Amino acid sequence: MESAKLLLIGFIFVAGSRAMPQYPSSYRYSQQYCRDTLTGRQLYVGEVFTRPGQCVRVQCLGTLRVWEDTCKVPVGLKGDCHELPPTETDSVYPKCCPLYECKTFTSNPEGELEQTNTYDHAGNLRKSHLTEVIIINKDRLAPNLPERPTVQPTVRKYSV
Repeated sequence: MESAKLLLIGFIFVAGSRAMPQYPSSYRYSQQYCRDTLTGRQLYVGEVFTRPGQCVRVQCLGTLRVWEDTCKVPVGLKGDCHELPPTETDSVYPKCCPLYECKTFTSNPEGELEQTNTYDHAGNLRKSHLTEVIIINKDRLAPNLPERPTVQPTVRKYSV
């Protein structure tokens, strides 16, 4: 019986030592990191920073690869679009990305409608402004009145 206990304890000791990895303990607990090649900065997994002087977000992924996000021009915007420079050049990504302002015009006999939409770099609508120009022509309202000299129509501009 005593030899069976001794054999069982020996088996547990041998099996337990084989289950342990053959690496030194410093290897198991070492921090793993990425290095940004442009700045030389060391990043730990999950760490994020914006490159100085650039609007680029750099992140260290769990695969130990560096991921970069940059400002892109959104696709599929409608109207006459132009880039608005960022107001804060020293801010972090994505606040350092420019906005895009697009204007569309619609005309009808009563006036003209101008819509101004502002989008971020991902194409998300950030602000919308609608301006309607209504043409008021008194001659058109009363066609049965006697002939009068032609008067220029009154134009009033309203912002909605």
